[in-house]
Amino acid sequence: MSGFLVSRSVTPLIGALLVAAASELDQRSAVMAQRSALLRRLATWVAIGYLLLIPVQIYAGVKLLREQQQNAAQQLSQARLAMEAIQASTTDLQLRRAYERIPGGKAPLPEPLPVPLNTLKARLVEAMDARSKKAQYEFDQRLSTLWQRSLALLLGNVLRMLILFVGFAALGRSSAGQPTLLTRVMNRQFRSHRMAGGFRPKDMAAVIPDGWIEEDPCSPR
Repeated sequence: MSGFLVSRSVTPLIGALLVAAASELDQRSAVMAQRSALLRRLATWVAIGYLLLIPVQIYAGVKLLREQQQNAAQQLSQARLAMEAIQASTTDLQLRRAYERIPGGKAPLPEPLPVPLNTLKARLVEAMDARSKKAQYEFDQRLSTLWQRSLALLLGNVLRMLILFVGFAALGRSSAGQPTLLTRVMNRQFRSHRMAGGFRPKDMAAVIPDGWIEEDPCSPR
């Protein structure tokens, strides 16, 4: 869904840019001015939406991958429990019930059993152990590949979302006299960096009133 939204957003961004440019080229047209003002207000909300979509994309992608990992771990756990039940079975009925607990498709046990109970139990446990190890290995390989592909897709979508955010934020503003959303964001970041640098000595007079500083009586006035 994120990829679909990102791939379909280039055309609206170009359209909004053309409408804003048309309004600047023909400033006497009231119709174009109204359309440009409306699109600029909408562009502000679209830019915020793309910015908020980034954490949603990350959360959804990681959640889906973890759900697949949990489902595979649950199936392997069920297979181990079925194997333990087969080993603990002492009768034909118990063996059949334990056999039905094996996840996935399987052929039914013949009636009556073709070999003695202990022999069949040993064969089933051996086959299930080999199958479980193979399934665990294949799942680990597939999950590793899936994580790599998902991270590449996630980073690509996040980068495109940031580009779309910058594009719409450069156009979006609440009114004609207000700066664009991108300008406000950059100015806020610039001010925060200046505040993080601390106060300089020449700023102390503005911070501490003169009446709070005790003067040295021997100092020249």
